[in-house]
Amino acid sequence: MKSFAFRSAVISLVLCILAACQSTQSSTDALAQAFAQIEQNIAEDRLDNARDQLAALEPRARQDERLPQFRRQLADAYMLQGREALQRGDLNAAAKALSQARSLLPDAPALSNDVRQTLEQARQ
Repeated sequence: MKSFAFRSAVISLVLCILAACQSTQSSTDALAQAFAQIEQNIAEDRLDNARDQLAALEPRARQDERLPQFRRQLADAYMLQGREALQRGDLNAAAKALSQARSLLPDAPALSNDVRQTLEQARQ
């Protein structure tokens, strides 16, 4: 009888471990899909959508090494959008895009300096 109880406990433990592994895998798959969707939005120049998705994803992906990479990629896309707006002479759109880039990477001094210099040059 003890053997049966022991086997049942071991089987239950194995099933719990397998369920936990499947949960982790589906969570990882969901993150991969979310990052792929963000990347697609960036590629299609839907930066505000990508930013909203990234903000929604951050609480679930705090420890994911891809998060800073996508934050940087989105900031670069906003910088490009800002430069293009400056070339068209649209200072408001440029300021908004460059401000979005800076808010994504507030600790990047080169980005802050680039934003400030770009806007100052455009206003002259």
